[in-house]
Amino acid sequence: MKKIVTAVIVSLALGVPRAEASGESIGTLSHIHVVRANGDQIILGTHEGLYQYLSEKSVKRINPERFDVMGLAVSSKGLFASGHPGPGSKLEEPVGLLFTPKQGGKWQEVSLAGVVDFHTLETVGSEIYGADSGSGELMYSANSGKSWSKRGANTYIDIAPNPNRKASVMVIKNGKLHQSSDALKTVIEIKTPFVVESIDWNKDSLVATSGKDLYQSRNSGKSWKKLVSMPNTISSITQSDKLIAFVMGGAIYASNDAGKSFKKYQSR
Repeated sequence: MKKIVTAVIVSLALGVPRAEASGESIGTLSHIHVVRANGDQIILGTHEGLYQYLSEKSVKRINPERFDVMGLAVSSKGLFASGHPGPGSKLEEPVGLLFTPKQGGKWQEVSLAGVVDFHTLETVGSEIYGADSGSGELMYSANSGKSWSKRGANTYIDIAPNPNRKASVMVIKNGKLHQSSDALKTVIEIKTPFVVESIDWNKDSLVATSGKDLYQSRNSGKSWKKLVSMPNTISSITQSDKLIAFVMGGAIYASNDAGKSFKKYQSR
C-alpha cells in the first residue's frame, strides 16, 4: 500500500487541470487520469483501474476490473468509463463506452467497443459528451451512449453539461468560457473576469478554477464569486450534491458546506 499511496500523492501533485489524458507513471499505481466526486466519496480513474481516495495517505481499489480508465463520468444511475483493457482483460481495445450501475459492479459494454477511446467524458441525465483520443473527434449522445453524433475536431480543454437544460453545455477554449444551447453544434463566448482553466456544473453551482483561485456562479456564468484562494495552483475541480473538491499540492481538498470552507479530504 505504501507504494500505491506514494504514486497517488506524487501524481496528484503534478496539478494538471482536469487530469484527463495525463499523468505520471510511478510506483505501483500510475497515471491518475480523472478525479470525480460521487456523493461524499472521491473516486480516481487510473492506469490500473478504479480507486477510492480515502485520504492523502490511503486509497483502495473499488472495482475488480483492471483497465486503464482514461475517461470517467458519474451519473445518477452509475458510472460511465472509457480507456484500454488491462493484462488478462476480455475487454476490447479500446474499450469504447462502458457502464456499471455501482462502483464495484461488472462493467457492461454500451457502444463503440474497439473503436473509441474517450479521454474526456461528461454526462448529465441521458446526455454524454466525449472526446476520442484516437480520431480527435468530439462526440455527443442524447440516449446514454447508445448512439452518437459527431461534432468535429475537439478544441476544448474541458466540458460541463448544464444539469438543468438539455443540450446546454459550457466549454473552455484558450482560457475562455463558451456556451452552447444545441449540444455543441454552435458556441458563443461568455465573458469572465478571469482566465478559465477547468469547470464543473452541478444543479445551480457552476464552478471554475483559475490558477490558485476557485470561483462559483449561481446564474449560469453571468456573475462570479470567488470561493477560495489557495497557496498553490488548484486543478481537477469536481463536485456532487455533497462535495466541491479539487486537487492541490499532492492532496484533495473538499468542502461539504457549499464552498464556505475547504479542508483536506478524508473519507468518513
